[in-house]
Amino acid sequence: MSLVTLAVGPKGAEVTENSRETLAGLGGPLSPGDPQQIRTGPGGRPENCRTDDRDTARPTAAPTDVKWRQLMTIMMPTSPSAGPLHTDATMWWCFAHTPTGAVLAAHVIPVQLSSTSWRIVAEQQIVPGRQRDSFVAGKAAAEETNRRDNAVGRFTGFSTESYSDDSATVRLLVTNPMGGYLSTTVTVRWRDGDWKVALLDDGSLYSSAKQATPDGYIMWGA
Repeated sequence: MSLVTLAVGPKGAEVTENSRETLAGLGGPLSPGDPQQIRTGPGGRPENCRTDDRDTARPTAAPTDVKWRQLMTIMMPTSPSAGPLHTDATMWWCFAHTPTGAVLAAHVIPVQLSSTSWRIVAEQQIVPGRQRDSFVAGKAAAEETNRRDNAVGRFTGFSTESYSDDSATVRLLVTNPMGGYLSTTVTVRWRDGDWKVALLDDGSLYSSAKQATPDGYIMWGA
């Protein structure tokens, strides 16, 4: 059974002189696949990232072209129209600049931060700033102590809590192995031609998980 880990990595840690080496060279975020920072595609996007961004309405149903693909041990919702259009070995990226694209980015990006390439994902798919520095320092420290997180469920539904051209907050519904459902939120921002995760003030990817019911959620139906 593929499980979703809501607490990907520890909460952020204080950035001290001892953690400066961990953060050395952490720049960006660049657009994945565009290391020269030359974005010559429409809207300042990488040339090889083209999406149909016309549907700006908040989704009222799961994408009709949804395809479930395995990312590490987790089954992820993807869409040939809304993204991720590139599913490289290092990261999945290139989401539509639409509410549905934001929804899919909110599912995919946090899970990638449990992969062995999490540092690259953090550089390119997390909004830079103090929170990202804190997240990287905390996750690096957790790696050193071989800390593990608890898997808590499977993606089963979503709702778009808020959306604008440059920011979206998505509520995720996951199954609870103990019964029922849990919900949490992820915020993403449009930056450098793709959606990036905006961390909470304490460096967390997700808000605290709460018990929930399917009411008000769009169910994935998988």
